[in-house]
Formats: sequence, C-alpha cells, structure tokens
Amino acid sequence: MCFSPPSGYGKMVVIGVLTPNDKHADSELLAWLNHTLQSSFIKVEETCSGAAYCQLMDLLIPGCIDLKKVKFKAEDETDMLNNFKLLEKAFDLNSIKKPREFDLVVLGDFVETAKLLRWFKVYFDQNFNGQTYNPVVARGGQSLEPFLDKKPKALAQLDFCKALSFSPTFPGRHLDISTQIEAVDSFSCSLTTLLFIKKHWSSFSASTDLHVTYSAARQVLGHKYPSDITASCVGTPYCLYVYHGVELMEREKGSVILIGHFDQVAGKSRVRLLDVIQPMKETNAALLTCLKKTLKKFEIPLVNLAAFYYSSPDPTELVSGLKILNPRMLSLCSLTNLAGQACHSGIMAMELSRKIRGLLKKVHQHFPSLPASLKEQLSSMDDPNFNSSLTSNCVLLRTVVHKMTTVWSDLAQYFSSLGARSSIREIRRLFRDQCLRVSFLFLGHALQPLCEFQEVWLNDGDFNKVLKNALGLIQLYTSSFLQPKSMEHFMRSSGSPRSDLIEYLPRDKMMVGAEVVEYLRQKKDAKLTDSLDLFYKSAISFYAAVASSIVKSLPLPDTALRNMALILSPEGRMEVTGKAVADLGMLFGVCPRAEDVSLLTDDFFEYQFAEQENSPSPADQSVDQYWRAEMRIMGKTSIFRKLILSLLALPKTLRMESVFAQEISEEKSVPQDDDVTDSSSYKSAPSHPLSPETQESVASGNGLFCIATAFAVGAMVWGSVEGFAVWPGLVEELTRLKNGDTLCKVAWFGDGMISEIRSDALQPYSVFAQCFCPNSFATVTAYKDAIFRSLQVRIICARSDSQDELLRVLLDWAFGGFKPAGPNGLKPRSRENVVSPVFVFNPQDFCLSCGTGRVEIFHPLFEGSLCLKCKDNFTETLYRYDDDGYQSYCTVCCAGLEVILCGNDSCCRSFCVDCVDILVGNGTFDQLKDLDPWICYLCAPEKSSGALKPRHDWSIRVQEFFANNSAMEFEPHRVYPAIPANMRRPIRVLSLFDGISTGYLVLKDLGFKVEKYVASEVDDESIAVSMVNHDGKITQVDDVRRITKKHIEKWGPFDLLIGGSPCNDLSIVNPARKGLFEGTGRLFFDYYRLLNVMKPKEGDPRPFFWLFENVVFMNNRDKADICRFLECNPVLVDAVKVSPAHRARYFWGNLPGMNRPIIASQNDKLTLQECLEPGRTAKYVKVRTITTRSNSLKQGANDRHFPISMNGKDDGIWITEMEKIFGFPKHYTDVKNMGRNQRQKVLGKSWSVPVIRHLFAPLKDYFACDEVLSKCGEL
Repeated sequence: MCFSPPSGYGKMVVIGVLTPNDKHADSELLAWLNHTLQSSFIKVEETCSGAAYCQLMDLLIPGCIDLKKVKFKAEDETDMLNNFKLLEKAFDLNSIKKPREFDLVVLGDFVETAKLLRWFKVYFDQNFNGQTYNPVVARGGQSLEPFLDKKPKALAQLDFCKALSFSPTFPGRHLDISTQIEAVDSFSCSLTTLLFIKKHWSSFSASTDLHVTYSAARQVLGHKYPSDITASCVGTPYCLYVYHGVELMEREKGSVILIGHFDQVAGKSRVRLLDVIQPMKETNAALLTCLKKTLKKFEIPLVNLAAFYYSSPDPTELVSGLKILNPRMLSLCSLTNLAGQACHSGIMAMELSRKIRGLLKKVHQHFPSLPASLKEQLSSMDDPNFNSSLTSNCVLLRTVVHKMTTVWSDLAQYFSSLGARSSIREIRRLFRDQCLRVSFLFLGHALQPLCEFQEVWLNDGDFNKVLKNALGLIQLYTSSFLQPKSMEHFMRSSGSPRSDLIEYLPRDKMMVGAEVVEYLRQKKDAKLTDSLDLFYKSAISFYAAVASSIVKSLPLPDTALRNMALILSPEGRMEVTGKAVADLGMLFGVCPRAEDVSLLTDDFFEYQFAEQENSPSPADQSVDQYWRAEMRIMGKTSIFRKLILSLLALPKTLRMESVFAQEISEEKSVPQDDDVTDSSSYKSAPSHPLSPETQESVASGNGLFCIATAFAVGAMVWGSVEGFAVWPGLVEELTRLKNGDTLCKVAWFGDGMISEIRSDALQPYSVFAQCFCPNSFATVTAYKDAIFRSLQVRIICARSDSQDELLRVLLDWAFGGFKPAGPNGLKPRSRENVVSPVFVFNPQDFCLSCGTGRVEIFHPLFEGSLCLKCKDNFTETLYRYDDDGYQSYCTVCCAGLEVILCGNDSCCRSFCVDCVDILVGNGTFDQLKDLDPWICYLCAPEKSSGALKPRHDWSIRVQEFFANNSAMEFEPHRVYPAIPANMRRPIRVLSLFDGISTGYLVLKDLGFKVEKYVASEVDDESIAVSMVNHDGKITQVDDVRRITKKHIEKWGPFDLLIGGSPCNDLSIVNPARKGLFEGTGRLFFDYYRLLNVMKPKEGDPRPFFWLFENVVFMNNRDKADICRFLECNPVLVDAVKVSPAHRARYFWGNLPGMNRPIIASQNDKLTLQECLEPGRTAKYVKVRTITTRSNSLKQGANDRHFPISMNGKDDGIWITEMEKIFGFPKHYTDVKNMGRNQRQKVLGKSWSVPVIRHLFAPLKDYFACDEVLSKCGEL
C-alpha cells in the first residue's frame, strides 16, 4: 500500500496534548492500523510490542526513528523496551508530550494498549498529510508480527549471602591455576570463576555490589560441583571446550573451560562450566600446562575425551599436547578459522599471488595521499589489521578487492598523474596488467562463498550447519573447475588427488564469475589472449587450494560426517551399514583393538534388529530422548553404546554465547541439587565486528536460520530432505503429538513425495533467500524444478490478493524507463521477431518420444524429457537387442519402424526416421542413409544438431534412471561412465558356481567379444555340458574354496564376476536348511572374499562389474546379512515374465540398469505350448518352478497333474522342451550319455537365459562386440 502525496506537501507536526476519541471501536482501529501498515493484527493487545507505533511515527515524521533498530518480531519484554525507548526518544526530539498510557504499556498492562492505539489514531488524523509511504519497504520487507508473550516465569532470584562474600580485587594481574580460595561448606571454586560469574551473569553484573559469594556461585555451578562433572566424565565420553581471552573484569582476561557430555539420566546434552584459568604467561605452552593441571585437579580422565575445541586461531600446540595423552581425540579447532585459512591457502597458491599482494600493499601505502573520492571507496583499507592478516581475512580481502575493481580505472589514472619515480612506475605497470585485473575480478567472485560461510559462523555457529555448509563449499569449489568423476576422486583422496587422475572443466565451463566473463567478452585483444593461460592456471590453483584446505579443516571425512547423522537418526536404524559403524568407531577411537571392530558391529546388529515393542514412535520423541530409552537396554560395556555417547557429546554449537545459552531451557527442569548454569543472564560481546544487519539479527534472535514453531495447512515451507539441500514443500496435514509437538505431513515440490516432519524442523517459505541453494539449483534438475513449481504456486497465491502490488511493480518498471531494454524495447518488432517465438521450444518442456507437454522425468540420453507412458516404455526397451546385436528399437523413443544403425565398432545404437527427421531436421534420415559408415549422435556428439542434443553426462544419467533405491539404504556403488565405442575391449569373466555356463552362452548371444571366461564348477556333468557346447573356450578351474589371490592375479584382471552359491541351505522349502553360516550356505563368503580381491583399487578407473544370484524364498535374516556384506539391495527378477516357468530369483550387483523392468522380446517363448514338440498339447500356460526334483515337473496340489497331453494321454515335460523353457538351444544338455534325471538336475540348477540376457544387455556400453555388417533395416 502507498499513500499519494498532495501538491505542495510539506512537513507539519501538530504539537500538543491529544485526547483519544472513544468513538472508534477496536475493530475500526485494527482495520485502520492493518491498512496503514499492511499488518495482520487480530487483537489490540497484539500491538503492545511498540513496533507498530514506531512505524507510525516514521510515517508521520520521516527519519525520527531508525527502523533498522526496531524489533518488528519482538520476542520478549527486552525487545518491547527497546521499541518504546526509540518511541520515547522520537517524542522528546519533536516536543510531543508522552501519553499517560505509554508507561503502562511498557510495564505490560495490555488493558491500556487500546487507549494508546486510540491516541495514535487521533494523532495520525491530525498530522497525516497524504505523503507517499510503503510500510513494507520501509521496514526492509520484514513482517509486522503480533506480540505473543512466550517467556516463562522468571527464575527464582539467586541468594546473595553477604556472610560468605569475597572481594573481586586481588593482588597480581595473573594467577596460576594453583591459586585457590578456601572452601566454605565443602563448596569451592577458583577466584577467577567467581569473577567470570560476576561479569557474565546479569544477576550479578547488574548489581552495584562488588562482592561475589560462594552461595551465589553454588546456585550457578550446582550444589554437587565439581564432583558431578567428574563422575560424568569418568563413565561417559565428553567434549572439552576452551574459550580464550574472555573478559573477567577491567584489563583482566581468562580462559574458560567447559565440559559437554550426554546426560543419560536426563536424556539430553549438557554443557558445564568447569573452571576459569589464567596462566602465568600468555603463551600456548603455559595454557597447555595450566589446562593439564586443571584436568588433573578435577580428576577428569583424558581417556574419555572424545572431542576438543579451542577458540584461538592457533590451536596447534594445544591439540598436539592433548593428542599425546589421547591420540584418538577428535579436534574441532580447525573450524574456527576455516574460511580464513582457506582464503590464505587459495591466495598463496595462485601464480599471480605475488602481484596481487604487491598491488594491494602499494595502494595501501599510498592510501593517505589518495583523493577523497577514492578514499571513500577504499575506506576498508583504513583497517588497522590490513597488512598483518589481509590474506587470512576473507571478508576484508573480498571487500577491498571488489572495491578496487570498481575504481580500477580511476586508480590507474591517479597513479599515471604522479611523477616518474620507480615505485610509481611499478604501480602503473601493475594497473596496466589486464591479466591482473581479471584476477581481481575473479577473486571478487570466488571469495564470496567463503565470506557467506564466515558470516553464518559468526551469526549462528550451529555445529551441524557449519559442517553442512563446509561440505557445500567443497562441492561448490570443486564443481567450479573439476569434472564430476574427478570431484569424487578429490574427496576420496582427502583433498590431495593424484594429478594424473584429475580432469579439469573446459575453460568455457569453469566458474570464474559473470564479471570476468563479461570483461573477457569485451576485451578480445591478442595481448590479453596470450595471458589467459596464466589466469586460468591461477584460478585452478586457487580453487584447488581452497577446496583442499576446507577438506583438511574438517574434523572427519565427508562420508563419516554424513554417516553420523544417519546413525543418530531414529528412523534410520535399518539404513545404516555395519561398515559405516565400524569406520566411525575407528575414527572416534572406541575400537583400539582389531577384535573391538567385530564387537562393535555385533552390538550394532543387535540394536538394529532388536524387536521394539510398546515403544513410542521415533517421530514422537527427540533424538536425545530416543537414545536415552535405547541405552537403558544396552549393556554398560557395549562399544556401540560408547560410540553413540561420543556422537551425542559433540557440540550443538561452538559459539561461546550459544554454548551457555544451551542451558537456558534446562534450568526450569533441573532439580535444586543439580548443577545450573544461568545462561539466561549470560552476556558477551562477539569476538569479531558484525555488520549492522548482523547485529540486528543477533539482537532480535532471528538468525540466518529461523525455525518456525507452527504452520497452518496449506502453508509453504522449507524442510530438509535426505541427501539434498533444504527443499520447498506444502503442508498438507497437521498432527498433534502427545508431547505437545506438531507433526506436519509435507508434500515436496518437484517430485510430489510426502514426508512427515516436525514443525520445529521446518522454516517458512518467506525466508527464501536464506534457504535457496545456488549450487543445487545449478546442478540438480529435480531441485531446479522444485523451485520453479513452488514459485508458480506462490505467484498464484499473490495474484489472488495482491493485484494492486503487481500493478505497482509494473508502474515502477514503466516509470523507470522500461529497463533493461529501454525505449528500444517499445519499437514495433519485425515480422520475423513476432512470428519466430511461436516456433521456439525448449526440449525440456516436451516428451522427446511422443511430443506431449505432460512430462514426467528427464530423458537420460538426450536433453529433453519423457512423459510417464514413454518413461515406462523406455525402461522396458532401452536394453533390448535383436539377434544381430543392435537395439530392437530407436535409442531416442524406443519405438520406430525404420531405423538407421550406427557404424562405429561395438556401438549398437539405432535411430528411427521419425526422431531424426523431426528432432534434427526434415530429410536428415535420407541423407544419413547414404553415409557409410554413419557414426551416431552418442558416439559423435559434436555432429548433433536441432533439438537432438546428447547429454554430456548421459552415461551417468542412464544409471541414475534405473537406480534401485528400495529397502535398506547403502552408499551407492561406484558409477562407471560408458566407454566410447572405439575404446571398448573384449570382456574377461570369472564365473563361480558356473553350472552349465549360462553366462558365457548369453554373452555370445549378445555379440560380446569374450577374451577369457574362467569357470569354477565341481559338478562333472555340468562341466561336460559347458565343454561340449563351447568348444573348450571356457577355462575350467578348481573348487571356489581353493581359489586364492594369487590365482586371481594370474588369471586376471577380470571385468565381470558372476555366480550364485547353492541355495539348498538357504531356501525355506528345505526344513533341514542350515542357513548362511553353515553347510553350503557358507559358500557365499567365498564369493564375497573373491569379490573383495578382484575389486579395482580406488584410483583405478577400469570398469568392474559383479552379479550374485540366489533364491527368493530365504530367511529374512539371511537376506539382510547378504545385503550388508554386499552393501546393496537385491533386485527380484521372475523368469515367468520372459518364459513359461516361474523362477523368482534375487540378484545383487552393480550392473547398470538392473532395476529396470524385464519385458519379453519377440523371440522369447512365453507359453508352455510354444516350447512343446509337434503333436503335444499344453494343459497349462505357465508351469511352476523347475528344480532338480522330478516331481517339480508336475502341477497342482500334491504334484498330481501332468502338464502335457499327447495322443489323449497325460505326459510330462521332455528334456528338450525343458531346455527351451530355460532358453537353451535344443539338445544343449545332450552330452556324455546323460540320462533324463541327470539332465534335469543340471538344468534345475541353472539360470534362465532370457533373465541373464536382460541383466547383461547394458554391458554393451562398456565392452567390445562382434562387428555387424548390416546398417539399415526394417523392423
């Protein structure tokens, strides 16, 4: 809303005593106030915060109140008092007599608030002159929220006992830790601790009394201090905090020591004040000595020290000293100066570092003599710390660098006007260096994320958010200069990758900032072009050094940090792997011996599969309360219990102010005999200067991450989604929990998934700027789509109520000159410009297969999308191949009647006439038919044109398209990009439990070139079948139990490992089964052993695939054990979909597209009748699973019915017919004079050929195939 000014408007204030006019009803007053200030007050009492009255004064007398200081979201009486003090000051400056109701409202008399509102209505009517005023813009876009008093009743006043008082003045500036005060009533603490309490607890600091008593300190520290802290640390892992340089009194500072641990009785994290020390010398060595004495005096065992934090920028000596006593201690110190250290490392690594620092230093030396205009622009150079810490102060450095780029030409001109001294000539030369100027522009862009991280650290300090933001920085910086697969290697190598395994982005893809791109576009002279190599090399050095520094500053590897949250999550107990738990146990030092790792995983599995009866839902309790209940049933000596306590001991925040504030919510519920840290009255100044906006945010309690407490149905929110950034969603349903919390059912934009999440974990959609993730927006298609959909909904909501606001924005655009096009944008467009947009389309907006606009998902191979129907068709047919080895259908649409085939060796792609002519250009198909050989668009993406553009990462996308995300969650297997057709080589296979070599038969049917096929099989009949049918091309080896690593090194390397151990002792149909760990079930571990031997090393880019098969009908525990060992979920494939027989089997592995649906091809025999010899009639369409038992060939209950009739008589299935059912060639098992039962036995243990063909087909993107001469054909 805006007020329009009348002509001749001038400032006028009516001064005098006003009498409220009682004729205004409360509803009228609220309607007037809401209309004037665009607020939403429902009750008059809600205006008692004073913020509305402050803005009314600003409206009537512009500038009389600084609205930046107004608390529009008042939380308590302190914010109210702030607002009314601003109001009182404005009254005094303008000689306005304060109304009587003023003081009563400040005191909280809500009854008098209505009278004050009436007074302001009269005052407004007499002084408003129709001036233009936008209340929302004036208050910086903040909402004017009603005041709701949430503050609990005041805590009982601490008992000041004068009889036990001590003076805070004492001889000597420095006291060693040995300085003690005589204990009174068995309670004592150091004098420096009393001084700290006096200084930083308002109950004492507000008092004029200079005396501090033990009785008062006892109320703060707890009646059992310090014995209760010692007892907690003896049996529980703890976190040690040391905050250095904390003010105690005038010119006196000390180091505050705190202990953080998880209180198993209360079920919450606690932070306790242990002591305040003053070493004799201001050195880290003296502080370390003093710290050791303190821990020894309080009998704090270092063996249970889980983590340590020291607030000083130089913690090396303290960390090294403590690690000598406890090598397994986790250091959190590097997080303090993460941004500064990364900034310093990046600048120093740049090839242009010396020039950059030299120019900054020289300009700073001449700063006093600069013209006033330049001094104003470069005012940051006046900082006293400019020279000493410039490269380590990312905020100051970025500010100076950015300001210099804006006045670069002015500075160059100024120094050109000076004399010809050698120092001046050097500065001129530097300013003429265009490569240096580009580097300054680059740093202005590249340092911004570090500055934002530092701002969050200073404002919030939330430990989990700091770690999450640090991981985000690594992702951002590595993605700015590395290829995706190199980013993965960079993280695995802890920021120190091998140079030969690193692939950089091309220059046009590097993120160097919009200003750099624009400058290079304008300056294309040869001199700059020659120096670009140095600039890009310098930029890569900066990015690599910054990312490496951040990785090394993290207390744990990135995978461990992610696993921490997963392990602690009550809902994630079945999603954690034993390996993840074991790795964390090693990192936290709870497994000092090798056998402890096994005990840890056993404890974890016992917890993971324990029955939970009569226990509340994880959603009904906090993480702390959940683990409080869980640990009650864990053994006291459980290593998993110790690991959980170590994780729970980690800080919620590292900011000193917030660490003390952690105790605020606990004081009400802590019994009198327990320790109390009165953080409600704690106060401390920030250790770094904050911007005005930051000061306002901190003062108001509205940090960068504002957590909402309640949402209505239909509200738009932000929430955390596993594995992604904060995601936008819509509240669909609210459920009130027994503990008073609210559970929200949220539908996430983009994918439509629904989650249940607590309301306190959600944030309002209005904090868009804080929650929006630019990196995810640029790299994650689903996230980009979610943002777009959410904004669409927001626009629709805005249109229903805010047409005037939209009109105002459009008018502002018009009065502003129709920027950015300006007057030229109003010229009539040519016919071409008018018509052409109608035919311009975005491939992402329509289905590449059928052309519909109702798209569902991205097309994995080409830029564009697929609708739901075509998506299903695509998943079913992408990897279907004909007998000639080529795809059965078009690569683009998975359909088509006439196709053209790629002529590249080992490429099996085909493209139909419709896709080529429509998406590339009319008549293209006829032109391509004359090319021989024709290389397809995936093999030669540079030849693509029109709307058919291959994705640069299609080989990765196609695997994501078929990803298996069901059941337990595991870390994804390594993804191998597809190999270019001309680089593919023959495949090398090791087949365990090979049977009758179904794997080799399928590979040859698919056209693979098989260089070596090594088979391990112990059944003589099966070996004979393999040897006869494949002309001895299979190398038969010994029993799998006798294969060693030396054998693998001799025969290998292998590209594919396949096998399925015997299912006799796993299948639940066997009443005498022995399970996975006995009998033939143990053979699985031989497969697992050889799999680990064969897996390529971390730095080896060679693709390696594996497949393990077993029966579906097994014990759930056996299945879960196999999943945990293989670290993936199985895919269930039933041969009944591609053959006449049921044969459901589980397949574990990393083959691409395993999870896609299996669809029968034209050559598959789907009914029993198709497999029978002439003259025989099938009585059933499908038969049940065929095993080694002869009775399995009969159907019905008790095996009474024969499946076939011949000449009017019942008959069983012949062996040749059984071979067709399995997909084998006729007479495949007719060797060695084997009888019927022997041939059924080898078939009953084999795999179904169509199923294995379905699983092996995607491997054609990786390995060489036999050349096929045919090029075009009709389907």
